[in-house]
Amino acid sequence: MAPDEKQEKKDERQEWREARREWRRRNRGRSLIPAGALIGLGIGLLYGQPGAGVILGLGLGFLGSAFVPPAGPAGAPPGAPMVHGPRWMAVLTGIVLILVGLWIALGLLLPWTTIIAVLLILIGLGFIARAFGRMQ
Repeated sequence: MAPDEKQEKKDERQEWREARREWRRRNRGRSLIPAGALIGLGIGLLYGQPGAGVILGLGLGFLGSAFVPPAGPAGAPPGAPMVHGPRWMAVLTGIVLILVGLWIALGLLLPWTTIIAVLLILIGLGFIARAFGRMQ
């Protein structure tokens, strides 16, 4: 292999590593939601409440991901976030899911079940509306 070819391959590997590092930086915190769901499922299975465990884990995952600082736009200096503070939609969703999970785990059948279901539907629609708003 010629020295030029070796240098090209080395440069390609370095570019790939940099791209991967950037992708990881920009996507940090996104794995907290499924991680919370899986941990919650495991704990819920241990206590005979898998559904409540998943919901509690999802809520904790949403809360955790809301407080992980987002990455700035490409080319911005490190540490320059796009959004300041927590993302309130994720915080609200996390709190509602934690409350629902606790109600299920504790066996509380309150008339609030319908209200909570409607709240969850509205939060889901809010996520969809926000996603479509960003597309423009």
